[in-house]
Amino acid sequence: MQQKQNCDYPLRRKGSISRVSKVTCGLLFCLTTGAFAAGENVELLTSNRIENAVPDQVGKTVTIIVQDEMGPVAGANVVVKGTTNGNISDMDGKVVLQNVPNNSTLVISFIGYITQEVKVSNQATIHVKLVEDAKALEEVVVIGYGSLDKKQVTSAITSLKADDLMVGVSGADISASLQGKIGGLVMNNLGSANSGTTFQLRGMTSINSGKAPLIVIDGFPGGDIRSLTQDDIKSIDVLKDASAGAIYGTRAAAGVILITTKSGSDTNGKVRLTYSNEFTKKQNYNAPEMLSGREYAEHNIGTDYGSDTNWWDELINRDNFSQKHHLALEMGTEKAQVYTSFFYEKNQGIALQDERQDYGGRVNASFKLFDDWLEVRPAVDYRQAARNNHYPNFQQAMRNNPTRSPYDPDSETGYNVWINESLDYNVVADAMLEDYYGLDKWFKPEVNLKLNIKPIPGLNYQQVIGYENRQWELHQYWPSTHRSEIDNSRKGHAHLAFSKTENLTSEGYFSYVKDFKGGHNLNATAGYSYFEVNGENFGMDNYNFSVDGIKYWDIGQGSYLTDGKAGMSSGKSVTERLFSFFARANYSYQDKYMLSASIRHEGSSKFAADNRWANFWSATAGWRISNEEFMKDFDWLDDLKIRFGYGVTGNNDFSATYMANMLGSDTNWMMPNGTWAYSYGKSQNVNPNLGWEEKKEWNLGVDYSFFEGRLYGKFDYYRRKVDNLLFSVKVPQPPYTQGSQMQNIGSMESKGWEFEVGGDIIRTKDFTWSSSMNLSHNTGKILTLEGDNSYHNGNGFVAPGTPGDAARMEAGSTIGSFYMWKFAGFDDEGSFLLYNKDGEVIPAAQKTENDKQYIGNYTPKLIIGWSHTLTYKNFDLGINLRSWIDFDVYNTINMYYGIQGQGNLNVLKDAYGKFNHIKGEKQVCDYFLEDGTFLKIDAITLGYTLPMKKYTNNLIDRIRIYGTVGNVCTITGYSGMNPEVDITGWDKGTEKFWSDFYPVVRTWTLGMQFNF
Repeated sequence: MQQKQNCDYPLRRKGSISRVSKVTCGLLFCLTTGAFAAGENVELLTSNRIENAVPDQVGKTVTIIVQDEMGPVAGANVVVKGTTNGNISDMDGKVVLQNVPNNSTLVISFIGYITQEVKVSNQATIHVKLVEDAKALEEVVVIGYGSLDKKQVTSAITSLKADDLMVGVSGADISASLQGKIGGLVMNNLGSANSGTTFQLRGMTSINSGKAPLIVIDGFPGGDIRSLTQDDIKSIDVLKDASAGAIYGTRAAAGVILITTKSGSDTNGKVRLTYSNEFTKKQNYNAPEMLSGREYAEHNIGTDYGSDTNWWDELINRDNFSQKHHLALEMGTEKAQVYTSFFYEKNQGIALQDERQDYGGRVNASFKLFDDWLEVRPAVDYRQAARNNHYPNFQQAMRNNPTRSPYDPDSETGYNVWINESLDYNVVADAMLEDYYGLDKWFKPEVNLKLNIKPIPGLNYQQVIGYENRQWELHQYWPSTHRSEIDNSRKGHAHLAFSKTENLTSEGYFSYVKDFKGGHNLNATAGYSYFEVNGENFGMDNYNFSVDGIKYWDIGQGSYLTDGKAGMSSGKSVTERLFSFFARANYSYQDKYMLSASIRHEGSSKFAADNRWANFWSATAGWRISNEEFMKDFDWLDDLKIRFGYGVTGNNDFSATYMANMLGSDTNWMMPNGTWAYSYGKSQNVNPNLGWEEKKEWNLGVDYSFFEGRLYGKFDYYRRKVDNLLFSVKVPQPPYTQGSQMQNIGSMESKGWEFEVGGDIIRTKDFTWSSSMNLSHNTGKILTLEGDNSYHNGNGFVAPGTPGDAARMEAGSTIGSFYMWKFAGFDDEGSFLLYNKDGEVIPAAQKTENDKQYIGNYTPKLIIGWSHTLTYKNFDLGINLRSWIDFDVYNTINMYYGIQGQGNLNVLKDAYGKFNHIKGEKQVCDYFLEDGTFLKIDAITLGYTLPMKKYTNNLIDRIRIYGTVGNVCTITGYSGMNPEVDITGWDKGTEKFWSDFYPVVRTWTLGMQFNF
């Protein structure tokens, strides 16, 4: 009798547990039960019965060594064909069988590998090398409230495993490891040890509301990617289109990033230990070249104080050293599994006073109770980050007089502090004399209760309850020797602040997964979701302290408190609530024809009562052409699937205060008794007609795989429209108490395509070269605004001078376009000439706002991510590249520092070089617009894996040592610091030095991984 069994078990792939696959087969050994699924004449026996079984014939003792490409395979099943004589390979891949006849045949099998048959003959020792079975390694893709076999997916989804992420690219969060890995995903990160990351998937999805994808961590929506450690990540699945994300409703307008962390497995009661570490050194490169002190003096720009200071270099922390350590323990049986990890990380930035120190841990567990009727999966995650985020002002460093020294040996502090010069001050002293200590905390206890309704196979109910507590504490002190205190004739300033956010999640849903006769498969889910957010904060300031050394720990001693001039504040955020009912069904027939649909009925407290509820839905279909009979003769074709999806999602990712009757202190009024009192009035114009933003998107895709998985990829074309855009617009006073109100003002659309291709370029016994590439293109435009002639300006430039704005949004405008004056040359005196609206050349002094025009665009025509993995025996080499092609960057550094005549401010060397002809005032024009096309090598990693079992008596499984160079180089014609500017919005595309300005950083990392 042949028994068919489903087994979910972590497959051993290339020497390690790599992924969970669902395997259905006739001859299968299931490690979770210790049983053989019978095939042909093989009887169902446990491993104990095998040892006691009586052989059919008397024979000799045979030793079988089972290996794969990476070494010994533990847990492989070896049996004498047609008998019950068999056993499982040990940690060395060895099996010893007795009483094996010479004329017998051995059957060797292991999940994920092709079963082999080997004749015994006269051999006493038999070496077997297993080959991966590509068909058995069907990946499971995480989707909303469940998972699917990859072959059944009909939406645009990109999946990454832990091994796909870059290692050794130290950053403020895990986003650095994702660069270039997901087509259509753009990230912007300052590069500081404390900076956050901005995400944008498939272009802009809103002009004012949330533009970043929803983060879902282990099934809990609204996660914070900063709370994760890369070593704990098992997989990342990105839901790109509305048909995939509609199940998450209003929070999925910008896509969904599903992150699954590692969990325990059945280790037969043994403890597995993994320890890893990384040590990183950071290096600044491509700094702007300013005039030296002697050059500054030679050009008579300002007062010569006699020194020669490179202010940029003075702000660089050359002694930076970062390290992280991660320890994970895993153990389990069939009924109980536990994964726990602990980590410590110290991350020092390239700048002075930029560092953080993190530690924390995670526990993921799973328990099966009451004869598997109930599964309990508790999880607890804690992380604490101590931050020093007061790095110096690099913008100020560029303008500082280079003949001044930052140091004064005769000063009490050792720093040269001067005052009363707003555009020239000692940035080193400002940073080093201020005391800054911030503390971030994340605490997330969660539990998932799964009730398996066994009388109805495939039916279960899951109840999820999660709580997240985020806290932020800030301590700051400016001593009496600090410039700000000297300027204001004070003796110290202490500041304390605290904020807390609490997230509560409760979700319950039924799931039903069933394979029916005739090749029918159904995967359905229905349930509810509740999400609530609450927050509060307070802060206090006091001044004039008798002793600086106490800092903020005795804040009441400052004299400003007794003088009635100390500051105090507190607040409570508006409670946000989301409640919804949802359902999803996926159907497939013989893995050829697939249909899927989802609906979510959701209400948000952020809207007025009449507009709170909305429906979000999706429908998709797929046709797996490769499974058709007429395709059977194409042996080189593994998989070819066409899919189409349409979905509607919402967006309520904006402040809850827009619809709250907010009261604020408006002014002070004199009371009859001579005292002053605050008056409270409305601080928010409530719009009772405010409604949901809605994104409607369709996606057409093709998935393909050729030559037994040697070549694979996908192509997607999508088009989306967003209606009822939320934006703050000006309103008259009166009747409104405030000058602006949030309204639904218009619509926008975007379209684009994504192409992915990958495969094994070379695959031999000892050498493989695998490569994958993703290409993406996106364009968008504003369709309508609140009126025919309405517009909104943005991307404003700061003084000195009269720069103006560089962006305009109006009906018909293309997202990413610059809006500025067109450069026409220079006059004889070196002043700018511009074109007016009629195309005539005019002096810049005669320009008007109406003379501006749309010029260039900061959205790349093509974004490419390209990864290479090369292995030779135990060596591995990874190379990751990215490229943005054909886009424009506005070079603000050249505009502000490349022109002479800026008073006593320092300038670029180019101001007296290639820009020597410019003598007039700077202008916001396309003279400073440059092609930003670049090719960047994100990381190069060289590693070596050393098998250790035979050297350590099975104590250590393996050791891997690797070195990574991160942000290796950027090949570009752009003359600024970094062409990879922020493009995640409608008013971006400039290398902004006046805010969030930070050096370009290269990292050098040494890492080690120990598997016990």
